[in-house]
Amino acid sequence: MKSRYLVFFLPLIVAKYTSAETVQPFHSPEESVNSQFYLPPPPGNDDPAYRYDKEAYFKGYAIKGSPRWKQAAEDADVSVENIARIFSPVVGAKINPKDTPETWNMLKNLLTMGGYYANASAKKYYMRTRPFVLFNHSTCRPEDENTLRKNGSYPSGHTAYGTLLALVLSEARPERAQELARRGWEFGQSRVICGAHWQSDVDAGRYVGAVEFARLQTIPAFQKSLAKVREELNDKNNLLSKEDHPKLNY
Repeated sequence: MKSRYLVFFLPLIVAKYTSAETVQPFHSPEESVNSQFYLPPPPGNDDPAYRYDKEAYFKGYAIKGSPRWKQAAEDADVSVENIARIFSPVVGAKINPKDTPETWNMLKNLLTMGGYYANASAKKYYMRTRPFVLFNHSTCRPEDENTLRKNGSYPSGHTAYGTLLALVLSEARPERAQELARRGWEFGQSRVICGAHWQSDVDAGRYVGAVEFARLQTIPAFQKSLAKVREELNDKNNLLSKEDHPKLNY
């Protein structure tokens, strides 16, 4: 079972997360809550939700080249360096391997848990065609397209990861919860704007992220790591000034 998951997601893991093997996952793929079981099927062609999917896709495609489109392209890069750059000002603290090593490793671990393991069964079962493939368009990040064509659209792994990350960081820095929740929402919505996912993929991904968050609460190793993350992110030497906090796109 484990090899089946790893073979299916290996291209994405290698391309986006080359240092994943240095961090011990909090649980195995088999110990994830089965997303195929609890998620409903993606909308069919006659479903009103599918019409909304198409409307949302073309709304995003219409702003191609805009600042929001460029943000979606930045959000598509889930390397730990980029995720730290995005979320550090939102959480209001440094995130780097020197000052906050436990937080740095947490970012990597949550990508494995939320971005891959938690989505694996539903993605493989449904293998939904992505919108940019259906409409023969380009996405906001063309270098990912060959990999994405071979990877199911439903649910969105990026969205599950962004949701999970926002929830975990909010546990560590509750005073930044509203900013983190907003940025986590934007991170998921970027996938529709980018053209990589349907809106219903993103909606499902948000639920997957929440389910994985609940799953992690039961794991002692996660709780131990979270305590260290909380300590790092609240260390006065790691806090950012208010001027470094971002203005979000409300």
